[in-house]
Formats: sequence, structure tokens, C-alpha cells
Amino acid sequence: MLIRLEHNGRIVQEIKSEDISGELTIGRSHTCTWPVPKEDTVASSRHACVFLKGRTIWLKDLESTNGTFFQGKKIEKRKLGLGDKIGIGNCTLCVEADKTEGGKAVSELMVLTGKTRGQKKPLNPPSFIIGSDPSSSLVFLDMLVSRKHAEITIKEDNSCWIRDLGSKNGTSVNGLALRDDKERLLKDGDRIAISHLEMEFHDGAVKRSNKQAMLRMGILGATFVAAMALFWTYQHLRSPAEAFVRKARRLAAEQQFVTASAELEKAVNARHSASCQVAIEDLRRLLGIWETTVGLWTEAQRSLTQGKWTQASRDLGMLQAARKEAWEWNDKAPLEKENALRAKLMLDSLLHAESSIVREDVGYEELAEDNAAVKKALAVVSADTPASLVRLKSDLDSMQRRQEILLDEGSGLEKALNRLKETYPPYLEIVTAVGKARKSSEGALKRRAEVLFEPIQALSKSFTKLNEAAQLAREMEFSKAMGMDLMLPPVDACSIDLRVSQARLNLDKVFLNLRSKAGQMSFLFSEIEKRIGRDGESEVIRVLQDRLIMEKVLSCDSLSLPLPKRSRRDAAGEYDRVLGVEEFYTHLSAMPEQADQAMLSDLPFISLLTQAREALQKIETLKRFLNQPDNQWLAGGKVGAQMKRLDAILTQRDGIVKDMAERVESGSGRQALIAGGIVARLTTMPGTVTLKSQKPEEWIVAELKRLRTDLMRLNSEYTMANAARQIEIRSEILKSGLPGDPMVRRMWSMKDAASQER
Repeated sequence: MLIRLEHNGRIVQEIKSEDISGELTIGRSHTCTWPVPKEDTVASSRHACVFLKGRTIWLKDLESTNGTFFQGKKIEKRKLGLGDKIGIGNCTLCVEADKTEGGKAVSELMVLTGKTRGQKKPLNPPSFIIGSDPSSSLVFLDMLVSRKHAEITIKEDNSCWIRDLGSKNGTSVNGLALRDDKERLLKDGDRIAISHLEMEFHDGAVKRSNKQAMLRMGILGATFVAAMALFWTYQHLRSPAEAFVRKARRLAAEQQFVTASAELEKAVNARHSASCQVAIEDLRRLLGIWETTVGLWTEAQRSLTQGKWTQASRDLGMLQAARKEAWEWNDKAPLEKENALRAKLMLDSLLHAESSIVREDVGYEELAEDNAAVKKALAVVSADTPASLVRLKSDLDSMQRRQEILLDEGSGLEKALNRLKETYPPYLEIVTAVGKARKSSEGALKRRAEVLFEPIQALSKSFTKLNEAAQLAREMEFSKAMGMDLMLPPVDACSIDLRVSQARLNLDKVFLNLRSKAGQMSFLFSEIEKRIGRDGESEVIRVLQDRLIMEKVLSCDSLSLPLPKRSRRDAAGEYDRVLGVEEFYTHLSAMPEQADQAMLSDLPFISLLTQAREALQKIETLKRFLNQPDNQWLAGGKVGAQMKRLDAILTQRDGIVKDMAERVESGSGRQALIAGGIVARLTTMPGTVTLKSQKPEEWIVAELKRLRTDLMRLNSEYTMANAARQIEIRSEILKSGLPGDPMVRRMWSMKDAASQER
């Protein structure tokens, strides 16, 4: 078999099946055995491979992006057979019979016109279809070509017969049109026309050769041999190119680069110049580099000797000192390279030190780094210092002494500036240290201290104001604390040093935080003050501690009075004032959830118990706020005194809760339920109290359900009972039920009506 890769009808790769060994990869990558044309952008880098398995040839997709296709279907692996056409990107892998396969020569068609001109197609038995249909053996995508235009039949004796398949534009051989359904035997060299497209038939049994062409090739070969002989004789009469190259190298070693270049040009036309071409080009390149290097180094040495540091720095910067080949014109060149590198290191450290030491914003760390660089530069200077580096070394020595004096005197200032990084810097000590540096004999240190003194002194004053604002907040003067102005120095004045700038930023940040905390404290205290005042004991807590009042509450004294109206302004008894007839029952019946605020919004007044609960919640919120690590600084002065008062109220609350919980444990019925409800309302921290080993809400839900079950039973009996029994039932319900219960209120109103009748 013959395996062929085609792109737009052009053969890209071709191999015989018997020549395949190992794996043959196809794809866009240059590492593939068969790279596809670069214009094929659909194929993957490694798209597919062809490999031999036993005696069978297989094709496998290599997880390509766009897939591999056979007859329009995507495939992963396929055993190749004659006539297969497999799509790989924009290419087609064709499997055809070898022309010499089986000892029989295979005839072929060669396309003479159109886009596929020059393409050859083997005529594999038993038939070969020509047309515009993609499944045809030879496809012409042309509007004048029918889908099935013509057919060539290959007989058993390998003779080829052509016939037209009823095409619209006909088929002709050597200009003679074929009649419908009449076959014609094809001979070697016959020209077949399909509409306006032409092909030539090549009989496989005929060996094709071109003797005239071979004769012309022979004449050209003889002419070439004679010309080469004359050229060889001419070359041996001249000097060899190697001699000119060697002379050019000797001249370069003497730094005669212009003369060396002239000798090198002679080598270009000398004998054996072709074999020396690489050496000539390399030396020509090096001569240019060497000439530039020598010129720049000479200028740099002159500038160094004269103390022209800026010019010397520019010349040394242009030198390619790090490139080895730039310093190879003779044996002494590497030593010059070392001197150039040494000079650049010394000069860079000197220039950098000079530029930074006069700056007002130069830091201690930067000065220390410059000093270390100067020491390193001096360390590379050997005992036999070249004349060009003597002056540079002297300036570096002076710079080192000056730096060390400056570092010694500036260490105190530097330590003081570092303290600005502390959370609460000791500004008075820092100001003193800066003032001392202002008296330094070293001009650079003195100028720096002068610039730093004013912003640091201003920061010290701002820090004092910050402490005053904090004290105002502790004394509960929240509005004054928030209205303070730190009068921070301008940002530009502090930018002279990063630590000063950061200290200003920290002061501003701390003050903003202080104002925020003061605002929160003001709000929290105002919420508490609205409910229990600022001084003395809490009225609502005092009432809950009063045993006489609480006995009236637990006995539901309100039931002895007329049924209170919903529109009342004053409380009907102590039960109503402390708990609220409607309010308390609403809270109990909603448990374990919180009561809906909409149900409480139209009540005539807020009970003392609810006021106490709200005050306790606000107190605990304030306490949690002050216990946060960032807020503990506020717990002093009047704030601290207030917190002692509020802690006492919380302690009183705990006593009330304990007393009511004991009543629940030792009692039962309505009084126990009321006591449990008071515990649940006053306990603002879930999980801190239990009632009969249960959560207060769970116990209340169960107890209220039990109580109402008894009341409902009595209420149902009331309708069918006689008058005397009805009075008994009414008394039982009023004695055991809660005032806010609808059944109790019904009996309460009946009792009031009966009283009026009497």
C-alpha cells in the first residue's frame, strides 16, 4: 500500500507500507515525523499517528483539539485499508495501492489544469470515479463538473476503459467526445477533458523516460567540471586566506585595528576563503568590539586621572566590561578588564554616596548601606593601584571618614526616630533627641534635624491633644472629645521621613477611632439613661425587689378590680403596672419564640418588666463593648463609676431572678408560671438559668399548656352548668388563670356584670 498525506490536492508526504517502522506522527509541531503545512491551522501540534501492529497498519488520534474524521464521523483509532480517506485538520490521509504492488504496474492520471495541477492519482481497480462529489476518486470542485461525471474501469489485464456517466458538459479523449455509455480504451499519453479541465493518462505498463533531458544534464555536468578545474588552478596561484587572518590577529594584538581590518578584507578574496568564512566574519565582528572597547577605556582612564567623575561614569557605563570577548585582543587585555570593573565599582559607590549624603531626607539605614558600599569598593583596590585609580581611591577614603562621623553622631537621632514606630511614642524624648542633633557639627546631620524638628514637635502637641480627648471620653464628655482638633502637621512636612509620615498617619487613625468609640459610647449611655436615669438606683429594679408589690403581682391583684379597658392610660393594679395584663400573656403565649412586635404596638403602656428587660439588655451591650481589648482604655473616670453602678444593677437583677426561680421550684400553678415568666424576661443571656432542669421557655410552654387545658375544660362545662355551678366555675377560672388569657377575661367581664346587677 501507498500512504499519502495531501493538502488542497497537493501531496505533502508519502510512504510505502513496508517502509513504516515505529510510530509516524502527524501534526503542526516541527518535531512530528510528518509536519503539516503551516497554513493548516486546524490540525493540532500532535494530531495523529500511523503505526505498525503485526502486519497491520493503524491510525490513532492523539487527543487532538478538532478530531480525526473518516467518512464524516469522528474516530479515535482505525485499521487502514485501500481507498481510505481520513481527515486530519485541513489535510487528507489517502491509502492507495502501490504502483508496483503485487508485481503489476498501476496506471495513473495526472491533472494538467486547475488548482490541483500536477497532482497524480493511481487508478486502483475495479473502478475510478471522476466528479464533484466529495466521495469521488478524483474530486473537481467546479460548477461545470457533474457529481458523477465519468468512470474509468480497470480490467483484470490492467487495461483502462473510460466512459461518460451522462454528465451535462460531456467527456472527451484527445478532443473526441465520448458517446453516452460507450467505453473507450485509454492509451499512454491520452488527454482526457472533463468540461474545461484536462488530465493525462499514464499507462503503468509503459516506462517513461526523457533521453533528451538526460543529454542536456550530461552537457551541463561536463561544463561544470571544466569550470571547476579552471577555478582550482586560479586559486592555487594566490596566497591562502589563513595567512591574512593570522596577520590581522597579530595587528589586533598590537591594537592596530584599522590595519588589521584592511588585512582581513584581503582574506575575503584569497585562496581557501570559503573554508575561512566563519573565522573571517567572527574576527571582523571582534575587531569592531575591540576597537570600541580600547577607545572607551582610554577615555575613561583620562577622565579618572583628571577627576572628571561624571564623564568617567558615562564612559565606563558604555563599556561592555562584563563581556569576555570584548577583552581578548591580547594577553594583557583581561588585566585591563579587571581594572575597568574595579574602577566602575569604586566610582559608582563614590557617586552614590556623594548624592545621598547631602540629601535632607537621607535615612540612617541608607547612609549605613552607602558606607558598606564604599568599604567594599576600597577593599578591591590592590597595593599596586593603577595611576588612573589613585585619585578615585583618595576621594573614597575621605568619603568613608565623613560617613563614619555622620553615622556615629546620627545614631542617637536614628534611635529616637525608630521610637516613632511604637504604639504610644515618647514624644518628649524624641523631640529632645532631635534638638540635640540640631547642634551637630556635621552639616548634613544638622540640616536633617532642622527639617525634622518642626513636624515632630507638632506631632508631640497633637499627641497631647489626643490624650486630652481620651480623658474627656472617660469623663463622659463625648461631644467635646469628638469635637477636638488634633492640629496635625501638614502631610508634606512629614514626608521628609517615612517614620514621621507613618507616625502622623497613626495619630490620625487613632483619633478617628477615638471619635468613633466616643460616638458609640454616647449612644449606648443615652439608651440606658432614657430607661433608668444616670444616677441612683433603678426604679424598675427597685419595684421588682419590693416583696409587698411582688406579692400583689403574684396574686394577680388586678383581677379584684374591674376589667381594664384597652384604651386605659393608668395601670389597673400592681400586676398590670409591673407585668401588663395583655403584654405579659402575649409574651408567655409566644414562647419559645419572641412575641410579634405588631401585637404589642397598640398596648396602652409599657410594663415595668419590659422596661427593666430593655435596660438590662442595653447595660450588657455596653459592658460587652467596654470589655473588648481595643476599648478597655475607656473604663476610667466617670465611665468607670457608671459601670460600677450598672454592674450593681445587674447583680440586683441576678438576685431577683434567683428569688423567682426558687418560687418556681417550690411552687406550682399560676404563681409559679408568673415567676417563671419573670425569670425568662429578665434573663437576657440564654443558657444561664434553668427552671426544673429545663430552659425557661420550654418549661413555660409546657406549664401554660397544662394550665389552659384545665381552663378549657372548665370553660366547656360552664355553658351547660346551672347558675350556682357557673359561679363556682367562674371563681375557679379567675383563681387559677392569668389575667391576659381570653377565657379569664371573659369570666372577668361576667363577674363585673354580676356585680353591677347586684
